[in-house]
Amino acid sequence: MCVALGLLVMARAHRSTVHWALATALAALAVTQFGNGMSLLAESGQALLYWRRVALVGEILMPLGWLAFSVAFARSNATELLDEWKPAFGAAGLLTLLFLGLVGSDRLFGLALPDSMTVRLGPSGHIYAAMYLMVQAVILANLEQTLRHADDQARWYIKFPVVGLGLLSMYFLYQMSDLLLFSVWHPELAWLSGIVTGAACLLIGYGLFYRPIPDVQIYISRKVITGSLSFLLVGGVLVGTGLIASFIRASGLSGSMVLSALFVLLAVTGLVFVLLSAHVRHGMSRFVERHFFPHKYDYRTRWLEVTEAVGWGQTPEQIAWRSVDLFKSIFGSKTLAIWMATDLEEGHWGRVAAHHVVETPGQLNDLGEIKAWLERQQEPFEVGQHDGTLPPLLGRELQMTSTVLLIPLKASSHAIGWVALGSHAEGSGYSCQDRDLLRCIAAQLADRLQHVMLAERLIMAREMEAFYQYSTFFLHDLKNFIATLSLVVQNAERHGEKQDFQRAAMVTVGSTVRKMTALMATVAALSRDPKPKLHVLDVNTLVDEVLKGFNGAVGATLIRQAQPVPLVEADPDQLQQVVLNLILNAQDAVGPDGRIILRTETVSQAPQLVVEDNGCGMDHATIAGLFRPFRSTKGKGLGIGLYQCHKILQAHGGTLKVESEQGKGTKFVIRLRAHDARGRQAI
Repeated sequence: MCVALGLLVMARAHRSTVHWALATALAALAVTQFGNGMSLLAESGQALLYWRRVALVGEILMPLGWLAFSVAFARSNATELLDEWKPAFGAAGLLTLLFLGLVGSDRLFGLALPDSMTVRLGPSGHIYAAMYLMVQAVILANLEQTLRHADDQARWYIKFPVVGLGLLSMYFLYQMSDLLLFSVWHPELAWLSGIVTGAACLLIGYGLFYRPIPDVQIYISRKVITGSLSFLLVGGVLVGTGLIASFIRASGLSGSMVLSALFVLLAVTGLVFVLLSAHVRHGMSRFVERHFFPHKYDYRTRWLEVTEAVGWGQTPEQIAWRSVDLFKSIFGSKTLAIWMATDLEEGHWGRVAAHHVVETPGQLNDLGEIKAWLERQQEPFEVGQHDGTLPPLLGRELQMTSTVLLIPLKASSHAIGWVALGSHAEGSGYSCQDRDLLRCIAAQLADRLQHVMLAERLIMAREMEAFYQYSTFFLHDLKNFIATLSLVVQNAERHGEKQDFQRAAMVTVGSTVRKMTALMATVAALSRDPKPKLHVLDVNTLVDEVLKGFNGAVGATLIRQAQPVPLVEADPDQLQQVVLNLILNAQDAVGPDGRIILRTETVSQAPQLVVEDNGCGMDHATIAGLFRPFRSTKGKGLGIGLYQCHKILQAHGGTLKVESEQGKGTKFVIRLRAHDARGRQAI
């Protein structure tokens, strides 16, 4: 069956390395099964040993073919993988030749007694069984990676050949473990070997001929390989520990049982510490990237890590600390520091984040020499091989912190800082791929840091602008109040004894104090939201009360158009303030010859008040900033009247809309919620 399957593989498929490996392994398996079958018919110990050695030839030749098949089967990058595994194949080939040279001697297998029917493991047989066991474990690991990392469609094609080969590997794992434990080859294993081989060949044949593999793309994750490699290393260490402990126990020394148990305990403890070592984990990751993949880094994964690290954080310090963790996880540097400019004009630099850096001041002050030098650097700078152009102040800092590589942080060719890296955890230098990735990360980091710094400056500029506007309006009115009080004081020196002056002065001082108090209340209202005291009222009545306060002195033609509207639930004082403000604004816009219309109406069962004028109107830019504080269109006032009106109506659940066109006038529309007599508000 094995020979037929191998011939069909070579006949029906194009003859790639994978197919040659499979056919060779199947031929060797056929030799093994032939020897095992003949051993069952042996009538003497010498005949049994002879056929065991024939089967042994096939067993020795088999692993090399299965190993090559497990590495390259269903892989889109099979050629690259086979090139990377050449050292392993070379070692396996040398071992194959070595053990083939020992087949005819008793060093591998021999009779327990000259006339017995028992085949025992020879002195070199234990090494052979242990090596065979390890190779089968590697084959299983390769198959597991291929099957796990394939998508559903690819897994449907490859699962039968993978399971068939895995079944064979598990059988030989069992056989070699049995040999190591009992040092005797049991003839019953020949029966089990034949049954397993038949089942495996059926699975492999069905998978290869009834489910031919299309062009499947399977790539193995670095994490999968690292995990499998860790598993193999741990397994190898534990097997070695068990063998050494067995030798100690079999040595016959006094207290050998205690010594072997103590050795196992110490070995396992040491293994735990090794696995917990960051240097070991990083070294293993670097080993996988260097020997199992064409590229050292999985750039898609690394770039996702970079964008996640530098994208988080609202301040340069937060971004810098996240970047320190990123550099540590990728490059494993012993020391690391990120410096940024605190004042480029004065040449001040500060260390904003660091890892295992010796205590230094963390501040550098120069006259622009460092900035100019950084902007001239186009590549990561190796500190130990500088050309004498390195600024002395920066050079001393790098030497004190054991920096070996400096990466400038430049945004739009302007230097804003640098990253200082110490040596690798394993002591090696930074490769070309390391430098390429470092340069890309530094560019992204610099861009993000500059964005955050510019955003901070913009926020500060806006805050200062608001403060200046606030101060200008406030000081303007305050200066007028002071001028009024100063005039009263000056006149008091000449007319202070006159009663008429005293009465007039008290009226002026009282009026000024009330205005100052109102100004303070207006400014304080900006820092808190209005809290209306709700009462059920009629909008028409409220508007009429506001108009009575003018006592006919509006200064323009006022047209009142009142229609019955639903009652509202509102704060009468705050709502009067809104109506009054809109009327005064309209009066300023139209002048004495203009027209102002106050109209109440019902729209969609909700009361609505319209204040419309035929004044100069406003452009779109003015309307866009109309409800922002300190945006006055008049030459006087604080520019917060409409801002307060908008906040008051929001607190009532209402709206304030504006329609305006230059040269045609402006219309403000107040819409409120209607009061529900059952205790609710209806929209």
